[in-house]
Amino acid sequence: MKSLFPICIFIISLLFAAYLPAQTVSTFIGPNISIDDDLIWDAEGNLYGSNYDGSAVFKVTPSGERSVYMGGFNTPNGLAFDTQGILYVADNVGDRIYKVTTDSVKTQFGNPIDSPSGLHFDRFSDTLLVTQYGPNRVVKISPDGVVTPFLSGAPLNGPVGLAYDDDDNLYIANFNDGKILRVDPGNQLTEIADVPGTSFGSIGFIEYSAGYIYATGIGVHRIYRISLAGEMTVFAGTGASGLLNGPIADARFANPNGIVASPDGSKLYISDYGTKSIREISGIMTSIDLETESRIPAQFHLEQNYPNPFNPETTIRFQMATAKEGSLKVFDMNGRLVANLLNGTISAGTHSLRWDGKNTDGAQLASGIYFYKLSAGEFSQVRKMILMR
Repeated sequence: MKSLFPICIFIISLLFAAYLPAQTVSTFIGPNISIDDDLIWDAEGNLYGSNYDGSAVFKVTPSGERSVYMGGFNTPNGLAFDTQGILYVADNVGDRIYKVTTDSVKTQFGNPIDSPSGLHFDRFSDTLLVTQYGPNRVVKISPDGVVTPFLSGAPLNGPVGLAYDDDDNLYIANFNDGKILRVDPGNQLTEIADVPGTSFGSIGFIEYSAGYIYATGIGVHRIYRISLAGEMTVFAGTGASGLLNGPIADARFANPNGIVASPDGSKLYISDYGTKSIREISGIMTSIDLETESRIPAQFHLEQNYPNPFNPETTIRFQMATAKEGSLKVFDMNGRLVANLLNGTISAGTHSLRWDGKNTDGAQLASGIYFYKLSAGEFSQVRKMILMR
C-alpha cells in the first residue's frame, strides 16, 4: 500500500495543476495606440488610458475599440473617477487637474497645482488624493477644490502610484527610487518594499488585488508582486525589453507603466510606455488563492466589493471563522437601512454574494455612495461601495 502513496500524490498534483488557470501575457490592444500611462475602469467595463507623451485620454471598450475620450491636455498622467462618473485627469507638466463630465465637458478643478501625478479618491469620501511628483508631496483636494496638505518630504521621492488594500491602508509608490510606502496611523510612512530601477525610473503605478500589491518595474521591464508583509517576487517579465507574449516567465515588456486589475480580479492590464500598447495578464489566481478558498478562514473578514464602482451588479465576499448568527446589510449615506442581504445563521467558510443594487422592496436604488455592514457575534465591519447608474 505504501508504494501507491507517491503515485496518488502525483495524480492529485496533476489534477490540482490542471485546475489552476494559466498565467499568460497577451496584447489586449496595440502597439502604437498612444496609451502609455495610467489606466482605470468605468462602471460599464470600459478601460481608460492616458497618453503622457501626447495630449489625450483614450477610452477602450471591452472588445478593444479605442477612441479619444478627451484631448487638449499637456501631459495627461493619473486618472480617477468620482461617484458621479466624472473623470479626473492629472496634467503633470501642465500643473493642472481637470474634470471631464459624462457629456464630454472639460473644466479645470481647483487652482493650479505643481506637477500632479497619481490620483485616487479617498475610500470614504469624495476627497481626491493627489501625488505631486516634483515637490515630493501628497495633498487632499475637497469636492469644492480646496487643497489640504497631507504628506511631504522624505521618504517620498517622486511619488506617483496610489492604492488601498482591503483594510483601507493607503500605499504610495515612488517613481524615482522604487520604494513602496504604507501610510500608518499618525501619517507615518513605512517602507514595505524596494522595487529595482534604472536611470529611466523605478515604479510607474501600483495596483492592489486579492492580498497583493502589483508594481510596474518601468525601468527593468518587469511586473513585481508584493505581499502586504513586504515579500517581493518577480511576477512577470524576463527583464529583457520587448513586446513578447506567452507565459509570464517568458514574456517581455518594454517599459510597463500603468496597471489596473480587471473588475473580477482575474486579470491585470498594463500600459507599456515603450510600445504604446496595453498588455493583459490572465490567470491571476494562484495555488495560494485556491487554498484560501478551500479551508476554513482563521478570522472574520469583510472584503471590498468588486467591481467598485458598479452597475448594475456587484459581488460581496466575506470570511467566517466559525458559524454564527449574523447579518449583511446595506445603508445609504444617511445611515438608513436600504437592503437586508443576509439575516440568520451563517456557516463557517468563505462566502460570495451578488447584489443587484435594489432595495429590500426590489426597487432600483439611485447612484451614490452606500455602506455594507457584516455583523456576526462580536465581529462587525463596514465598507463603502459606489453605485453608478
